[in-house]
Amino acid sequence: MERKAEGTQRKETRWVSTTDLQKILENWAEKGVLVAPTKVNGEVLFQRIRDIREICWDEDYVNSLVPPKEFVLPNEERLLSYRRTDDQNWVVEVCSEENQETILFGVRSCDVAGLAYLDRFLLGEMFSRPDLADPQYKAKREKFILISIVCQKAAPTCMCVCCDGGPALTEGFDWQLTRLTDGWLVEIGSEKGEKLATGFHYLLQPATDEAIKEQKERVATIIRTFDQYSPDERVPTMAAGRMVSRPLLKEEFWSRIGSRCVECGGCAFICPTCFCFNVVDRPLSPSLQEGDANELAFCPLLVGFNGKGADYERVRYRDCCMLQGFVRQAGGIYPRRTTGERCKTRFFHKLSWQFLGRMNRLGCTGCGRCLRTCLGEVGISRVATEMTEALAEKKLAPAGVTAPKREHQRGHPK
Repeated sequence: MERKAEGTQRKETRWVSTTDLQKILENWAEKGVLVAPTKVNGEVLFQRIRDIREICWDEDYVNSLVPPKEFVLPNEERLLSYRRTDDQNWVVEVCSEENQETILFGVRSCDVAGLAYLDRFLLGEMFSRPDLADPQYKAKREKFILISIVCQKAAPTCMCVCCDGGPALTEGFDWQLTRLTDGWLVEIGSEKGEKLATGFHYLLQPATDEAIKEQKERVATIIRTFDQYSPDERVPTMAAGRMVSRPLLKEEFWSRIGSRCVECGGCAFICPTCFCFNVVDRPLSPSLQEGDANELAFCPLLVGFNGKGADYERVRYRDCCMLQGFVRQAGGIYPRRTTGERCKTRFFHKLSWQFLGRMNRLGCTGCGRCLRTCLGEVGISRVATEMTEALAEKKLAPAGVTAPKREHQRGHPK
């Protein structure tokens, strides 16, 4: 999804009352699939719902701990299965699903931006090669209608204003809703959004100038509220990007950061832009004992390949570049053996100008989930701040590199 200069994208606005918005959701829950935030044991999670009374509305939370990307990029996904019929022949069956059109309601702007980041890689946009699009991801993504809701309050961990990830967006959504004093402003941002609006035209009204003005004022107000959590300056994402791009920081810095990492992988598993995965083949033969199947699940060459009738499946599952085994190569070689080296690589991918140029945005959308989950405080904003502090202490001269041009940036370097 290429970014466009502000004002060049055609975007229509409507207004809908809260009652009529609930009617739209009720109608969709009856005829299609509705995924929305719900409260489960006090935690907000995105789930399929059939009764809109289960919805956790935007006033009751800031964001979910787990991003809704799991509905298009599951933690585990079966790609194909195969079976040996004789000494020379195999039967291979590619797994395909009948994906229903689904409304993903209540998505925050940082997660919409995260899905756009995944699209750029998994749909081949990064390489200008749509023929390289991941078929499973593409099939799911094409069936999703994104209805995002503009945040009207910030959490202490939020930093979307420093990463061009919110609180409101100019693109990437099908509908973008903003809660007003009376009803909701509806911004229609795509053909799918227009089609949805056409289907419910009898419930939508043209937006008044007063409603549009109120929406802009509310967005400006929420941006100002971030200062209560960052009284000195915003998170220095662009300054940090300069430092990892040069690079200007010595290995001692990354060793210190890595010493705090406990290698749990939480930062990646709940990040809306991380797409690292692994692919394994595992046996499904009923002749294997349960213990043997577990032990040999990742080494099917050792079981059944010389016999007939053994079933196998190929599975993609989410993985994490912060885990040592992720970078293991043939012969037991580890290119990034230490946690410090892996931390350096992670922040290079998230903030460097090289990846900014490739992906057309930072690899961080400012959701703050890494801060919430990291036991060692190796979250993006904490480390970015430590980068600038380290640079100031060493009095390095940050010169000689020009950032790639973008249509609009909202980074706030110190």
